[in-house]
Amino acid sequence: MEFRTSERMAGVHMPPIHPIMNRVREMRARGETVYSMAQAVPWYGPPEEAMKEFMAEFETAGFNFYSPDPGLLSARTALTDDFRNRRSIDLDPGSELHLTCGASQAFVSALMSVADQGERVVVLEPYYFDHVFAVQFSGLELDSIPMTEGESWQVPWNEVEKRIPGAAAMVLVNPGNPTGTALSREELRKIVKITGEHRCALIVDETYQQFNFTGSTWHPWEEKQYSHVLTLGSFSKSYSLSGWRLGYLFGSENILTEALKVQDSVVICPPTPSQILLEKCLQYPEWVNERSREVEKRLNLCRKAMMKSQGLQWREPGGGFFTLAGIPEGINSYKLAEKLIDEFAIATIPGDAFGESGRGHLRFSFGCLSEEQLEPAMEALASVVIAP
Repeated sequence: MEFRTSERMAGVHMPPIHPIMNRVREMRARGETVYSMAQAVPWYGPPEEAMKEFMAEFETAGFNFYSPDPGLLSARTALTDDFRNRRSIDLDPGSELHLTCGASQAFVSALMSVADQGERVVVLEPYYFDHVFAVQFSGLELDSIPMTEGESWQVPWNEVEKRIPGAAAMVLVNPGNPTGTALSREELRKIVKITGEHRCALIVDETYQQFNFTGSTWHPWEEKQYSHVLTLGSFSKSYSLSGWRLGYLFGSENILTEALKVQDSVVICPPTPSQILLEKCLQYPEWVNERSREVEKRLNLCRKAMMKSQGLQWREPGGGFFTLAGIPEGINSYKLAEKLIDEFAIATIPGDAFGESGRGHLRFSFGCLSEEQLEPAMEALASVVIAP
């Protein structure tokens, strides 16, 4: 007889990435060529010079020990310097910024710090499923607002204004995952204003902040008057540190004090080697700008290929690594994803994984393959006849 498991976790879906990436690894282990467009793992590695500097210190830098719970002060200071110089965001590295084990852990810390069990959390749908999993296993009520779909995905303002009153928090991914929606300065100001007026925390996931192709990069903390705004991000895309598990969380000191309790109980501290490597990487901000231009180039290549598609309907992203393309009515997105990997060795994510609004769509990444891999992958994807 199997031992019982908690009802809380039984109500949480399995991550859709897991079985798909297992399939990719199995195919590669057999020596098969597979184009993985399922997960936002960049085709590039960290800055070469940063890695050289890191390796030169490998035996002497105290890698084997815990750092302070919120991260090495030197690494936090380097990051706040970067924010100040690049974004005009002025943070106290000692009290307003934590380094975390990736953006996902930062999200759990933020969520647990501003919402109590049974309270309502608002998300825009299609949503990032890991955020929803955290809402569910935290015993919170999920309130998802379907976005308006057209040539791109837009915020339904009337619904936002209706749902925010009484909510403990709103979650915003900007640029979006899976939609690629990048909010304008005016749109972001509007959400900040609505949430602030109703004492609703605003949790902003800016993992793709350095891959915003619209030119709109304003952040409310540039003015440092929004105590209800918590921001989290990752270095998995910008500096390609996905395996190093490093992210950040910043916000008001009183909220960060609570978040540190979560961090200590879950992970104690982020990996010390990762923090030391981050300090090296932050010395090369132009390197990230070059990667962003290369990702945008791949976006342009995908858009051009999709104009020839026999079934996929392009949805224009304003940033990030993904598009959430439409598929013909009556097509099951899970079966289509299976067909693509079985017959064309292309790994994608079914739109159903991102909520009801994702049904009838397919997410694929244009930021994870080299140009040499992306071109044949997109030619194959565009050639697939998709019909009910």
